[in-house]
Amino acid sequence: MARPIAQDRPEHADLDGAGDGAGLPAPDVTREYLAAADRSQDRLWWAGSVLYRRRWWIIGATVLAAIASVFLSLQIPNQYRAETRVLMPEDGGGGLVASALSSISPTAAALLSGGGGGFTRYMAILSSPSTMASVVERFDLVDRYDLAEEEHPFDEAVRELAERAEFEVALDFDYLGISVADEDPEVAAQIANYFVERLNERNIEFQSSNAAGNRAFLERRLDQANADLDSAQAELQALQERSGVVEPTAQAEALFSALATAQAGVATAEVQYQSLLSQYGPENPDVQAAQAAVQAARGQVNRLRGGAEAGLPGLGGLPRVQRQYAEVLQDLEIQRAIIETVQPLYEQAALQEQREADAVQVLDPATPPSRKAAPRRSLLVIGATLSVALLAVVLALSVAWIRQRLPAVLARLEAGA
Repeated sequence: MARPIAQDRPEHADLDGAGDGAGLPAPDVTREYLAAADRSQDRLWWAGSVLYRRRWWIIGATVLAAIASVFLSLQIPNQYRAETRVLMPEDGGGGLVASALSSISPTAAALLSGGGGGFTRYMAILSSPSTMASVVERFDLVDRYDLAEEEHPFDEAVRELAERAEFEVALDFDYLGISVADEDPEVAAQIANYFVERLNERNIEFQSSNAAGNRAFLERRLDQANADLDSAQAELQALQERSGVVEPTAQAEALFSALATAQAGVATAEVQYQSLLSQYGPENPDVQAAQAAVQAARGQVNRLRGGAEAGLPGLGGLPRVQRQYAEVLQDLEIQRAIIETVQPLYEQAALQEQREADAVQVLDPATPPSRKAAPRRSLLVIGATLSVALLAVVLALSVAWIRQRLPAVLARLEAGA
């Protein structure tokens, strides 16, 4: 199908930058380009002719695929998805907690208030294997999902439930969505609401256990501080009776006050560290930060004892009696500061243990949906039909190409043999 040169390429085109000096293409390059273009057109015409000859076969396969996909999609049961929404848990413990924490530092109040869990706790409870297992047992999902013949039917039911359940956090509106898909809209709504019920039960259980452990620790620390305070008072009285020293100098008082404040800081940091450690464990970043605060407070006490802070003399520079007086007075100030710090925290923990734990706040309970969520039958039918049509086109071209090339291949094989 050779065509005139003038009809295929403009006369001024120079394909490879080489010509006769007048802007005209080299004859060999032009012929190669035209031959390649002719071959491409020949292949297109060949493919078009093959598809035209096989058009009824391709159309029939496509129609049959459409009919089969419609039939098969109708066999897939409808899936209904029911959703319930849970509000963001409130931080802190209310007005009593805020009042109790107002007497200590802001950092300590933030650490001891227990806030910051938010939806992380909720998501962990909902997705835990124990929660999933309780839902499977409650609704007998092994039989409902027809998994009794599996090797591990209960584990397969838990896996199937995990695929059908979705837990999504809407940060814009501060709520947690819990949705479950099932063939029965009533069952889907019941399972979603049961997830909230289990979330509520386990959340209250965790809150109560944490409050009881925190209260017990603070009670032991408060009893110890009261006993140490009584012992220090008795020792101070005995020292005064023996030495007659009743009031130290102003400089010594400044040292005592600084030491007492620093030691109280150590005790407060230790209380915060132990409280966080009992709740979150040693790997928590807040626990590690509290441990670092304890080390820093202890370093401050050591510097004061050595006389390296604020120009105050160290304990070694005081007379023997005055040093004894300073140590006893320091113990008194420490125990009083500890009691002032621990007492409101203990009252808070006792109130928190006695009051009812915060229940999960449900914004919208799940109701049986009226519209199905899956399957998308139209997409299934369209996708299957187009896939079969494309496959039929490829198959028709492949068969025609093989038939065209097969005699030449066989001839070469015979010639080689």
